[in-house]
Parts: sequence; structure tokens; C-alpha cells
Amino acid sequence: MSFVPTRFIHASNLHLDHQPQGIGKVDSESQMILEDCTLTTFEQVIKAALEHEIDFLLLTGNTLIEEDHSIRAKISFVEGLQQLASENIQVFILPGQHDPLSVWHSQFHWPGNVTFLSPHDHDIIDIMRADETIATLQVLESAHYKTEQPLKLNQRNQLFNQHDQRAISIGILPANVTQEKTDHNCELEHSPSQVLSDQFEEVSFDYIALCKGTQRHTFEMQPGIAHHPGVAQGLNFNECDNNGVTLVTIKPEKQLELHLLNLATVRWLVIELQIDPECSRKQLKHLMREALFSYKNAVFEKVWMVRWQWEGSGELFQSLKIAKNQSDLGLEIASELRDHLPVRIEQCFELQADIRKFSSRSASLVKRYHDQLEAFQTDTDTPLKQLVTHTAHLDQTWSHRMDSLIHEMVEQRIFNTAIRNGHNWLNISSDEEVHL
Repeated sequence: MSFVPTRFIHASNLHLDHQPQGIGKVDSESQMILEDCTLTTFEQVIKAALEHEIDFLLLTGNTLIEEDHSIRAKISFVEGLQQLASENIQVFILPGQHDPLSVWHSQFHWPGNVTFLSPHDHDIIDIMRADETIATLQVLESAHYKTEQPLKLNQRNQLFNQHDQRAISIGILPANVTQEKTDHNCELEHSPSQVLSDQFEEVSFDYIALCKGTQRHTFEMQPGIAHHPGVAQGLNFNECDNNGVTLVTIKPEKQLELHLLNLATVRWLVIELQIDPECSRKQLKHLMREALFSYKNAVFEKVWMVRWQWEGSGELFQSLKIAKNQSDLGLEIASELRDHLPVRIEQCFELQADIRKFSSRSASLVKRYHDQLEAFQTDTDTPLKQLVTHTAHLDQTWSHRMDSLIHEMVEQRIFNTAIRNGHNWLNISSDEEVHL
């Protein structure tokens, strides 16, 4: 068959009309944005689907929350599906932990472009466009998996071979068939230590859609990709990284491409700052402003929920243990930045006393580290790109993927993290030996 470029959006954890948690006191306008944030984000998903002219939308779990019993969520969802139906865009929905099949078996009239996938139905589905199969879709079964072997994925050169072109093969791994986490590393939520059984030995996939957890991550199997898009819209401070959905593009001349679409209206930020005993209130405000300016707001963001995590000691640090002083400082920062940041800022604070005593030699190491890092950043035109390039001897595939990731990174945020980590590593107490 002739190869036709294919595009689809993979989204998970839409959590429609589910309310944010742990927000504390916010003003009325921010409150309205927070209450509607998941529905507003879903509207942007629909607009993105139409703008990118995708072939289908793949929703892998927790689109709704059963316990919410939200009529508003279902109405908004149906309206979005109808917009896609008008453009002949198909929608495939896999129930998740919080939206089992019983949620979908309601009296709502679902549009004809919607297909519900049962975790227990493992038939191969052909996804059609103009009477031609552009992709195949199959829900994988837990009984088909063993441990201590990698996922079986197709060779990518088969997908993009001009002489043997074929449709992309997509497998969906439901949340209930993955191994339990062994620690708190989110990458273990979908351990790739699984393989198809003998009866499925000839079945393989170009793209494995992962469904468990809330963190965005990709397993590069080389060949093949297993991917979880994470959360479309974060709802608490534990969901503060890489919110969005994934646009997957298949072209004959390139590899399968994954592109993060950040469509969230609310961003959750956890920012750590060190307050030294000599730090003045003016200096702290400067650090706070610089920290906020290091983040670039996404197109659709309207509110930043910021949690300041302060560690330190001294008179200023002690004064900030008083709630009123925290509030006054937060209001001053928000007021000063109102005309400089195109988002609303809501803030809360956490303080942790720093009881460590550092040696003068340790302080010297910290200064040398900070000076070298600052020199590298200022003397290099593209410091982040140079760091990635020299990380390892990467093959062409990895170089291409790492280059594409650079555009999604916030450079100043990377260096801020490097500075904090350097301070933690090099601040060695006086009773510890320092090795140079």
C-alpha cells in the first residue's frame, strides 16, 4: 500500500471536572480558573486535534473520575467528541482505574466516531482512513506477559521501509497488567521487563501505549517506543512536571516522532531556595523574582500555583515562620511581577531549618563550582545543547531525539537545579574528610 503520513494524539489522565487539591486560599478569579482547568484543557485538546488534522485520538484511562459523578464532565466530553466526529476523527477510549466500563455504560448518546476498548477484549482493530488501514490497535492481556525480558517491538526500519510500507502497529498495556512499583522511581511504573508469550511470538508493536501512573515517560527500546503521556492538566504539587498530551507523527522519511503539547491552563511549581543567615529581605525578593523569571509560561497557562520550599537559618528565615510575614512577602512579589508575567501567581510556603555547619574548605569548593558553572553558561552560545552533545557518544537516533528534547527544556531551570545540587554535594561538614 502507499504510505500516508499518520498523526494521532495520545492522552491519559484527563480527570475531567476533577478539582485541584491542596491549593489553600486563592483569589476568586484564580479559583474559577482552577475549578474549570481540566475542562478548559480538554477544550484545547480538541482544538489541537483539529489544528493538527489528526487521524484519531487515543485516551488511555482516567478520562473521568467515577466518584465525582460529574454531569458537567460528561456533557463537556460529548461536546468535544461531536466536534471530532464532524471532521471524521476517530476516538478510542480505554477505561482506567478511576473510570471503569460501568462509567461509560450510561444513558449518554455517544457519537458514532467513538470506540470503547475493553481491557478483556484483545482483538486487533484496524483504524481506517479512506478505506485504507493506517494503524492497528490491540489491547494487551496480562496473561501474555512474562518477566525479565524486554517488550517485543518491531524494527523501526520495517515501519519506514519505502519498499515494504505498512500501517503502524499500536499495543495498549492497561494499568492492571503492569508490575507493581518496587520503589518511588516513577520510571518503574511501567517496567519494560515483560515479553509476549509464545502464542504471540509473531505479534509485535511499533508503539506501546502505557497507562499506569501520572508521570510522563518514554522507554527507548531501540528499536521501538513504549510511552506514557502523563497528566494533561496537573491537579496538585505532585503533578508539576511535563503536563500535556503527546502528538505522535509517523512519516516515511523520519522516525516515529513524539511531541509534547502543553495545553494546561494551570502550572504547579515547586521552587527550592536557600536562605543564608546574611540574606536580606531585598536579596530574597530578588532570588524569588529570578526563580520565577527562569520559567517560560506556555501559551495556554493562566495561573501558576507556586510552592516555595525554603531551607536556611538566620533572622530573616526565623521571621518567615510567621504566616503574616509569608503572606506579605508573597503579595509583594505578586504585585511587582503583575505587569511582567502574563499569568496569575498563587503562592504557599514551606520552611525547613538548615542545621548543618560547613567548613571554610567546603565553602571554597562551592564558590569554585558556582564560578565554573556560571562561566560555562555565559561563555557558551548554546550551553544546554553542548552539554547534551558531550554527554556520551550517541548514535544518530539518540542524537536526533536528544536535540528535539532540548527545545522543550527550560535552560535556566536546568542550571538552577545544577547550582542547588552542587551546593548540597559540596557543602561537606567539618567532621567529614574532603577529597580533592
